[in-house]
Amino acid sequence: MSVATDAPTGAAIRTRINWPMRVTAVGVALLALVGIVAGSHVRLRAFEGDHAVVRMAWSARPERIERCRRLSDGEMARLPVHMRQRLECEGTTARYRLEARRDGVLIDSATVRGGGLRHDRELYVSRELLIPPGASRITVQFVRIDSPTAAGVIGGTDGPDDEPRARSTPDALQRPDTTRGPLLADRSVREDDERRRRRAEAIPAVLSLDTVVTLASRSVILVTYDPLVRRLITKVGAP
Repeated sequence: MSVATDAPTGAAIRTRINWPMRVTAVGVALLALVGIVAGSHVRLRAFEGDHAVVRMAWSARPERIERCRRLSDGEMARLPVHMRQRLECEGTTARYRLEARRDGVLIDSATVRGGGLRHDRELYVSRELLIPPGASRITVQFVRIDSPTAAGVIGGTDGPDDEPRARSTPDALQRPDTTRGPLLADRSVREDDERRRRRAEAIPAVLSLDTVVTLASRSVILVTYDPLVRRLITKVGAP
């Protein structure tokens, strides 16, 4: 004998509970869709008014400022063979000063360093300046602040007198050590090649741009660095 019951099943209870949530989710999705469609039709103004724009934007490798010390024979002997380097160098990348002028008047300045916590990555410049339309003389200077003259080579100590060698000039970085055998000489050559490569890839110590342009309302002139010619160049965009 079966007993009839009007109690709702578990599936029916879950359906009753989920129905309001489903309606709410559909409503939120519709509102989000309406917001996206409305936002896609809004015109964004790049800048207010009828000004023209000077945009300075480039990236480059900063020069590395190093202080090197020439290890003595005793210090070299205490190191494992694979870690022996005649020059022990430490340092950081240089800082640069950016200045922009319009008709001789300073309109922007900043100190630029390489990226990363240790400033050992590429430096980035990205700045926009509003100027009145018409003819303007735009001057941009990008100058290294830190001088590499402090980065010399200090000699290690050799011999029983334990007297330090005299400080040598930075040119010593370019002379391979051929007096300590072919292995060290080869390593010295590789180190010198690496330093020369870094110097060749680094941005020049002084970059300057001096140009007269006539900009229309809401037009843009781009000042950027060309690594092929190693100088600042300009590109003028349409309004």
